[in-house]
Amino acid sequence: MENQKHNEEIDLLDLFNRMGKSIQKGINWGINLIYQFFLLLIRKSLWILTFTCIGVSIGLLLFFNTNRFYTSNMVAKCNSTENNIVVDAINQLNDLCINNNFEMLARYLETSPRQAAQIKLIKAYYGIDINRDSIADYIDYLETYNAKDTSQRIVRNMVFVKVEVFNEDVFSDLRDGLQKYIWKNPYIAKNNEVRKEQTAIMISSMDRELKNLDSLQKSYRNNLMQKSGNGQMVLLNEKEIKLIYPDIIKLVSQKQKLEKSLIVDPDPLTIIQDFTPLSKAVNPWTKYVKSWGLSFALLGFILSLLWQYKRTIITLIGQKQY
Repeated sequence: MENQKHNEEIDLLDLFNRMGKSIQKGINWGINLIYQFFLLLIRKSLWILTFTCIGVSIGLLLFFNTNRFYTSNMVAKCNSTENNIVVDAINQLNDLCINNNFEMLARYLETSPRQAAQIKLIKAYYGIDINRDSIADYIDYLETYNAKDTSQRIVRNMVFVKVEVFNEDVFSDLRDGLQKYIWKNPYIAKNNEVRKEQTAIMISSMDRELKNLDSLQKSYRNNLMQKSGNGQMVLLNEKEIKLIYPDIIKLVSQKQKLEKSLIVDPDPLTIIQDFTPLSKAVNPWTKYVKSWGLSFALLGFILSLLWQYKRTIITLIGQKQY
């Protein structure tokens, strides 16, 4: 038994030793691989640096030959119509931007064609709800929404607007012009007027109903008190009395919501989050230098390997062993 235990202890020690050596070999292999890779980069540094300089030069050339533009976003709630009407109306302006129809764009935004030419994009997007809680989980900037996908739904009363301008000075005029453009849309404006009129009529009707319920309640109590004062037997129907209070409370709550909508949301659109400040350009020079410099550095590294093994590659291609 003692010999068996001793052998088992030796086997465990041997197992741990082997595991330790395997781990050490793996670490050494990883370190050696990194070391060899750095040596390879050093050997190919001339290729990499040359192509990096070419990429940086191309990036700077593109930077100086393209206009800087700034972006901003707005979130609004549609009060008079569903958001597809507002989205389509705003995206008509974006079509004018794409087609460089600055005369018509300036007319819609009530600005000058010169300022309209500084607008790169005016586009409205939908918010997508994937949790079925009527809250936008993400904004469909990439326009990937699929109407056949039942797990996604468009948030119908919200609209998300994105604008891009080449000149920061035109942004304030663009913001004001965009609001006027939506406000003056005949269909949207008419729907908003009808909404407010119907809401006012509904509030008046609720006022009358509340007065009737209050009168009914007072009349019922007065009758009870009169009968009680005359010495008559009074049978109290508590259930009937209690049923009046929930109706009054419910009606008051509905009336308050309607009154709030007229005060908070009197316009066709309610701005929930106004356009964010224009602080940084979307396409600064660093973006061009990084993207083109890194791309050409990688290209130089790959070409250096191809050049180093060109004979082997040609031989394999000739022998069709690729």
